[in-house]
Amino acid sequence: MRARTRKNARFVITLFSAGLLLLLLVIASASAAEGPAVMITNYTVEPGVLMPGDKGTITITIKNMDTLSSETEMTTTGKFSTSETTTTSTSSISAEIETIRLSSGTRDIEWRSEGSKRTEYYNVGALGPGESIKISLPIKAAASAHDGTYFPEVYIEVDNGKNVRFPVRVKVDSSEVEILEKDIPSDISLSESKQIAIVVANNRPNSVRGVDVHVKSESDGLEFTPERIFIGDLAAYGKREVNFTLQTQTFKESLIGNREFSFEVAYKNGDNVHRNELKSSVLVKSTADVKLILVNAPEFVLKGEIAKIDFDVANGMAKDIKAVSVVPAIEGLRILPSEYFIGDMEVGDVFSASFDIYTRDLSIGDTTVPFTLLFKDVDTDKQYEMPGYEVHVEVREPQKSELPSPVLIGALVVILVSVAVAVGVRVKRKRGRREKR
Repeated sequence: MRARTRKNARFVITLFSAGLLLLLLVIASASAAEGPAVMITNYTVEPGVLMPGDKGTITITIKNMDTLSSETEMTTTGKFSTSETTTTSTSSISAEIETIRLSSGTRDIEWRSEGSKRTEYYNVGALGPGESIKISLPIKAAASAHDGTYFPEVYIEVDNGKNVRFPVRVKVDSSEVEILEKDIPSDISLSESKQIAIVVANNRPNSVRGVDVHVKSESDGLEFTPERIFIGDLAAYGKREVNFTLQTQTFKESLIGNREFSFEVAYKNGDNVHRNELKSSVLVKSTADVKLILVNAPEFVLKGEIAKIDFDVANGMAKDIKAVSVVPAIEGLRILPSEYFIGDMEVGDVFSASFDIYTRDLSIGDTTVPFTLLFKDVDTDKQYEMPGYEVHVEVREPQKSELPSPVLIGALVVILVSVAVAVGVRVKRKRGRREKR
């Protein structure tokens, strides 16, 4: 009876052990079936706000959050015997990421499938418990995309676990970086320089970089200093004032009239280059000027004589000028001085300049002698050269006279006086001799 009772007890214990083993296998199988938990823990969108037609990237951080899931394997030997042994081995489960793709309800935000035409990542690989990985997804906003917020979904397919769907917030805004007019002169004279002030305004809700302003003239003859100004980064809704100097390059009458020019701003939203333009114009006039005025010049001069030329230099501009000088613009002719330097001139000043032209080497007839007026702008130090005046000098042959020359007349007078003196002395001597007698 006792032997039977012991045998039944052993049977119950064995049966309990087998049931417990089966329960553990079921639990392990259930744990393995559930698989690791994969999550997107963080994401960024670059640029922060896209413009229609922009390319960008969504960078996601994927993490295997499950550090407890494991696979348990049990091996039993000597089953249903008193000498049975059980061996248990446990190993962690890695997340097998099969594919990653972007799913969008509209065509406004899509996976940018350039080059390989790929629209998803295949066989990304295994991600161990607690491990994370960053993946960048190329995106593009359609050129026709409307301003607003979109939520394309990142879909992650896990081979041995639950798949993941995660909406990513992507904003589209068509606001631009603009050039605003602050102070652009409506007119300028041929000999003036004026300041231009414009404002570069970032109307976007995100910062932009590489901001560069370039000015270009639609007509020859206008000069801008500098031609380009680099601003760099410009914060969201930020503004920056930039200044240029406008002046004319020449004094040609053909430049007078309305002249067009434009400012162009180039900037980057992410890696996308955008441009905007501001067009303007200025009226070029010749009212304010520095003038060379002829005061005196001979009607004609005999060959070999000196022709004296007198000028007045008048500053008719609305500002002071410096380094003023008058220079004869002809070679092979002796003119003194070779340059008449005046120096600084205030508004309304008038100074004189005189020259002596030596006609010995000039041909008989009319000769044109041009004079050039030079001066510098006090603000920009730019030198201007104006065609000042052309003087016409008529050279004539000396007239031949039939009368004795003054030298000959003088010699004759000397001879006659000497003769008269000699005769007078001789007569006086004769008279003296007669008186003695």
